[in-house]
Amino acid sequence: MCDNPLVGSPPSGTKASRHNSPNLDILRAIAVLTVVVDHLIPTFAFRGYVIPHTVSELTLHIGQSGVLAFFVHTSLVLMYSLERLPAPTHWAQAWRFYVRRAFRIYPLAVVCVIAVVLLQWPEASWKPYHPVTWQEVAANLMLVQNLWTGHSVLTPLWSLPYEVEMYLVLPVAYLIARRRDGLQWMLTLVVASTFAGYAFGKLKHGHMNLAAYVPCFLAGVACYLVRDRLRPRISGRWWPLFVIGAVSTYCVVHTVSDRLIYWIGWLYCITIAAAIPLFQDSPTAWLNRAAATVAKYSYGIYLLHAPALYVVFGLWQPGGLLVEVPLFVALTAVLAVAAYHLIEEPLVRVGRRLSEH
Repeated sequence: MCDNPLVGSPPSGTKASRHNSPNLDILRAIAVLTVVVDHLIPTFAFRGYVIPHTVSELTLHIGQSGVLAFFVHTSLVLMYSLERLPAPTHWAQAWRFYVRRAFRIYPLAVVCVIAVVLLQWPEASWKPYHPVTWQEVAANLMLVQNLWTGHSVLTPLWSLPYEVEMYLVLPVAYLIARRRDGLQWMLTLVVASTFAGYAFGKLKHGHMNLAAYVPCFLAGVACYLVRDRLRPRISGRWWPLFVIGAVSTYCVVHTVSDRLIYWIGWLYCITIAAAIPLFQDSPTAWLNRAAATVAKYSYGIYLLHAPALYVVFGLWQPGGLLVEVPLFVALTAVLAVAAYHLIEEPLVRVGRRLSEH
């Protein structure tokens, strides 16, 4: 592996410390909470609660803003992960990366798919149950439903195939980033992918349009390169407000259309990726601790809040939002913590051991 050809030194701490930045925890925590809000609103409406039109309109695509922020965050963080994977060859490095990511993303997803299918639960708490075919089950277990069947048995699963497909190309993106002219290459790829995404977007719409999300991932890779060239100047106290402002702007702009406006999503991702290097770390201790906790369990929250919504609002229906919302939050927290310690963390350790061979 060649030495890092990038000029300049990290403005604050090592790259590992930048990977563990509280700002990234805050971004991830806000992202997963937007997805939860996105699914709460239609669940309330399905149960018969009156939702103001303005609220419905503003939150129509709030979950999408969270997923896009996830894409930027994930590609950025995984660049650091690749950097910390010593290997004798690029192929060996890629193999270690693939094994670790497979044991990170698949176990909990597979458990969720099997549970939902066996229990015959609907894909979302605001939709009726619809029987699934063996092809749909197989596609969801392999996380390839965007390429085969186009149907997720659990609503949050729709984004995971894009993560898996991103994993396949990230080692190549990392090699490009390691070049002396890596930044120029990556910025060129970001621009090219936006034009390609616009062209393919005219042909295919919705969550299953792969081309619509490539610029979002590449923005995270470009951020990895820019982050070590810039010294953060903006106080970290403003970072949470910036992220919330970016999410709010995304939602307000989308009130002009019921459909996703892909190029708005690309600008949103590029804006977040460009802003990450400009902010100092958040100095607010309590917020950092809370964000770190939510970020730690974010994968479980992301997947398991959907079944928790159905259990509380569909099966139990204890009555009244003052009872149902806290019960939903508690159930989601319990499921996410249990999933992390019983499934995620142990399997991550297995993947780490296997990748060493």
